[in-house]
Amino acid sequence: MVGFMELRHLRYFVGVADELSFTKAAQKLRVAQPALSRQIRQLEDEVGVALFERSRRSVRLTEAGQVFLGEARSILAQSAQAVRAAQATGQVGRGSLNIGYVWGLFHSLVPAAVARFRQGFPEVAVNLFDMTATEQVAALMEGRLDAGFVGFAQEIEAAGLAKQKVGACTMVAALPKKHRAASKSTVALSTLAQEFFFVISEQNYPGASRLVMEACAEAGFRPKILQTAERGHTILGLVAGNCGVALLPEPLRALPHPGVVFRPLARPTRSDLFLAWQADRALPLRDAFVASLDETVNS
Repeated sequence: MVGFMELRHLRYFVGVADELSFTKAAQKLRVAQPALSRQIRQLEDEVGVALFERSRRSVRLTEAGQVFLGEARSILAQSAQAVRAAQATGQVGRGSLNIGYVWGLFHSLVPAAVARFRQGFPEVAVNLFDMTATEQVAALMEGRLDAGFVGFAQEIEAAGLAKQKVGACTMVAALPKKHRAASKSTVALSTLAQEFFFVISEQNYPGASRLVMEACAEAGFRPKILQTAERGHTILGLVAGNCGVALLPEPLRALPHPGVVFRPLARPTRSDLFLAWQADRALPLRDAFVASLDETVNS
């Protein structure tokens, strides 16, 4: 298409095609009917074919018009997206971000990441939401979160979200304070084979219990799972009550844990941690946050 065709020609064409009436389309487009008819004739002259069949009682699309309609809608949609992207880029210094995080895993990284981001974007409001991994993924898919410190990769990959590694955590043994291994500097996982274990809910934190099962398998046993809990502090309470032991991500040591001691494993088990987001959502502020996160993680 060359010549003098403009976006307004396409908007007028789509308007008439939707209404199949020049009168109704003119009212909807807020343009005089003679002017609308003139614009459509100019468009048909430019294209070189008739787009509408007109009679005194009806208007309908020709075969060429039906084909042209799909292309016209596509061009208008792309134009609108281009405008939105340009406006968002121009306003990247203002606005807000909704960021989810798992407190026990990211309680030290998230404040540092927000502080680093705000150095470059002091007028942007960063709203933080303490949510489970599963809650974050659902909120990301629904557009309620712009990015989420979800943690392990399993749930992120299952949902088809984009991800970026932001660190790693080591699994440590959580033991009752009077446990026989509590006085040791490290714990051989095989020595806990006869203990009852508590694990974090796979429903809320996919991948967490899998790490425990894999670590125990490498140590030569299948753990006896006494209870699955939704939150780390629940597990700490059970361990403190001398009900069993647990393997937990090392950052959970920041939770209050009277009656519980943490000991590193003789053969460390580590897992990468990730930030996640919807790649097909064009969000310049989120992209700026991800870029600043690289500096935070690597500093």
